[in-house]
Amino acid sequence: MSYKITLEEFDNDISSYIERLKNDLKNITFDTEKSIRFVVSNELDCKKLFAYNKQKGIYLFELNLDSPNLTGTKRATKIKNFAEAWSKKKNDSFFSSSVIKKRLQLRSDYDEQWLPLYIGKNKDIYGRIKEHIDLCPTKNTYAMKLRHRTNLHGLEFRVTTIEIDVLNYDFIVPHIERSLREIYHPLIGKQ
Repeated sequence: MSYKITLEEFDNDISSYIERLKNDLKNITFDTEKSIRFVVSNELDCKKLFAYNKQKGIYLFELNLDSPNLTGTKRATKIKNFAEAWSKKKNDSFFSSSVIKKRLQLRSDYDEQWLPLYIGKNKDIYGRIKEHIDLCPTKNTYAMKLRHRTNLHGLEFRVTTIEIDVLNYDFIVPHIERSLREIYHPLIGKQ
């Protein structure tokens, strides 16, 4: 029966750390000064753009709402039109993450230049970022597969990372990712 006491104490400790982490995350932001910007096209060379060593962490994709190929005059209209374009491709048997409707509703008065689009985590963040751009549309993964969305060619994106090299990655990073989603409300995802 002593294992039950140990598990209960461990569970309480974890809850305390999770709460502390949520509070401290309010001070963590993606450093956009170190972000990588790119325009989606067939000519985009991800190998040159993301020539980094393998790193664990979290990444944020954002859409430049001032991209000339984005239709609409108001930013809220551009977001709505982008969401429709994204969903159309999704309905064409394109395996990918979806627009999250409740987050789309949050953006009705949005007036920033960069729209948080997608937050993810990986033990090889730069490898995963490349998949979000280049992966084949028929692959059964929730990568965005931006290059294959020809209706989005010409749009500017930026991606920013937070490298998190910890021993207990699988235990810690999902909580950080979830907390950052609650702060940034990315438009696309599965959660």
